[in-house]
Amino acid sequence: MADHVLGLSRSDRVVVLGGFPVVGGIVGWALPIVTRWLLRLPWVPFEGPLRLVEHLDGGWGRAGAVAAGVLLGAVVGVMAVHESLRVTVGDDGLVVEKGDARRTVAKGDVDAVFVDGRQLVVLDRESRQVVRDRLENADSPRVERAFREHGYAWVDGDPYEALFRRWVPDLPDLPASVNAVLAARAKALEAGSAQDTAELRDEVQKLGYTVRDADKVQHWRPLVKP
Repeated sequence: MADHVLGLSRSDRVVVLGGFPVVGGIVGWALPIVTRWLLRLPWVPFEGPLRLVEHLDGGWGRAGAVAAGVLLGAVVGVMAVHESLRVTVGDDGLVVEKGDARRTVAKGDVDAVFVDGRQLVVLDRESRQVVRDRLENADSPRVERAFREHGYAWVDGDPYEALFRRWVPDLPDLPASVNAVLAARAKALEAGSAQDTAELRDEVQKLGYTVRDADKVQHWRPLVKP
């Protein structure tokens, strides 16, 4: 059976790659107008830089602002596509790609697959979250169908939901080493560092536990071995 590729669809990519430059161009065109309005207010911060932007109104200045907006929008669009999760589902395993990172998960290592909100979650035989990341169109029936057709164990929700508990600093139920990693991860989570939070989740799993987040609050559970 042919592989299924999940993530941004072709039409989604066209919208992102074409829409962001358009929006950027509109912003570039409107920026001098908005700036001129702001400068009419009794007081406005950064008046000096705003005066410079005001001079872009009309002629080549306006054209330059539009061009800069289009270019910036194009860069943001390309980055958004590049950083989106892409999962190739095959008969032998999964290929997970995001940004410059690429890894494979053998089919024999997969114990359960489900969607949690907008995130795709793949658990291995010891209940580790080998994949937990936002997947565009995660709620589409196509996602479930792709895994089922290739023989993966699709489930409607987390089979270990009841084991999760909220983490608080220095929790006595956890080893000091796990608390230390979770404390570092809490800071990364608050700072919005997706890469650090993912890497620190892997560190927690090496210590025999796993973690998920809800509104920047960590919830943990022990790994469940067969």
